Amino acid sequence: MSNKVGKTMTRKRFQDKVAIVTGASMGIGRAIAKQLAREGAIVIGCARRKPKLDELVAAIEQEGGRFVSVGLDVGDADAFRQLIEDTAKQYGRLDVLINNAPSVIGGMLVEQSFEDWKKNFGAGLDSVFVGMQAAFKIMIPQKSGSIVNISSVSSLRAAEASGAYGASKAALNHFSACAAMEGAPHNVRVNVVAPGAVDTPGLNAATGKNAAVKKVICDAIPMKRAATPEEVAEAVCFLASDDASFITATILPVDGGKTAQMHVPQFDLTNLDNQAADR
Repeated sequence: MSNKVGKTMTRKRFQDKVAIVTGASMGIGRAIAKQLAREGAIVIGCARRKPKLDELVAAIEQEGGRFVSVGLDVGDADAFRQLIEDTAKQYGRLDVLINNAPSVIGGMLVEQSFEDWKKNFGAGLDSVFVGMQAAFKIMIPQKSGSIVNISSVSSLRAAEASGAYGASKAALNHFSACAAMEGAPHNVRVNVVAPGAVDTPGLNAATGKNAAVKKVICDAIPMKRAATPEEVAEAVCFLASDDASFITATILPVDGGKTAQMHVPQFDLTNLDNQAADR
């Protein structure tokens, strides 16, 4: 399995590089932080849930990695900007920024409040602008750097009750591509990973911890399952690493084939009229 590969990997693509991961306390962010540390990075992880971050410190140090826990809400623009600046001052550089901190507030258009609309954009786009601007001011002079923004398949396909979230992630995709154009002459790359359903506490919350609902979601994916956080982390770390040194401004779906799928109602293939194909 993918997470086993991550644990046994001996490559050190991020040896002594400095990386910041937002939303690192749970789910995808936690898996990304562990993978970066496993491959040699000094990881600064921030999130609102400080106790869970502190648990991650112990888990990463047990594996011989380096992790710094910072309790921080990326919605606090000044604090987030200061974290990036302080990290660069302390370590002399910033090599990787992973903008992962999520805000997923669903709702039908006629019911969703304007405040919830703004919260989706606040965490999903505004904080990314703040972080990328601060990171660019460090990475451009050092002539290197990689930023990976975590989007969603909701940015690529429409669904009921996901207008605000999907719109914020679609805007993130385009903003990332524009930033990539600015960073490219300076060897600063910006890419996007767009996960589909991922087996995280967030998915469990969205399904009400209902196994039947979760099964319906997974059965609608061509690979018939949700991704693991570790599978998403491996895609993120690939794009962040020098293995992807000539890749920028790309959106990589990690979705088991979902966004490529043409949806048609289920039918019995054995009862098709064979003459229909000749018409």
